[in-house]
Amino acid sequence: MKRIVAIAQVTWREAVRNRILYSLLFFVVLMVVIAAVLDQMTMGQNGRVVADIGLLLIHVFGALITIFLGVAVISREIARKTLYVVLAKPVGRLEFLAGKLLGLTATLAVLMLVMGACLFAVASLFAVPPPLQFAWSLFLTWVELSLLCAVALLFSVSTGPFLSGMFTLGVLVIGHLTPGLREMGVRSGDALVRGVTSALYYLLPNLELFNRKQEVTYRLPVDWGHTGFALLYALAYGAMLFAAAGIIFSRRDFR
Repeated sequence: MKRIVAIAQVTWREAVRNRILYSLLFFVVLMVVIAAVLDQMTMGQNGRVVADIGLLLIHVFGALITIFLGVAVISREIARKTLYVVLAKPVGRLEFLAGKLLGLTATLAVLMLVMGACLFAVASLFAVPPPLQFAWSLFLTWVELSLLCAVALLFSVSTGPFLSGMFTLGVLVIGHLTPGLREMGVRSGDALVRGVTSALYYLLPNLELFNRKQEVTYRLPVDWGHTGFALLYALAYGAMLFAAAGIIFSRRDFR
């Protein structure tokens, strides 16, 4: 466990030193301020525009940060040849992957807290959003991005950084469309279309489970049953992704 934590700490320090994180974070804060200006132009919306656009921006740029960090987590180690030094020590490959994943999810947690605090501060200038729903939405967004980290890790151990980024981005987009695609397949009445859309629904992660922005926008009550199911789903799917990444990584010959 100590080795996993040590690798996670190194991953955290490397992520913090990436200047792109600060540029993206600045851009999110800037866009939240723009959203606040838009809210002033829409009278009677009680800060809903700020909350809606702000949470969307946090999700989009959080996903971009996740993809950028996740796909480079292995390729950067190979390019710098630091991976060979680490694996030459008494560190298992699964421990190495676990430490990388832990460090990435911890980095995302800090970024979500900072971006969420900025958005809450701006939104509070117009109409205080419901704190419980707000924190709940941000937490589930972090869970989704952590699952996306596992996706990026799987692709990063099997392909290059460019393909890893494209594949992870594809999973992100399709993961939010799978419920709609499945519904479309059922309504189509065609057996082939229904089979393909159902296969996509069950094989790819259903990322719409973690989209709870409407609870903040419309001040709806928190659905704790849905939260529990979403967490169990993320843990189960993430465990399968990590196991697949571990099998591929353990069989790779680094020379």
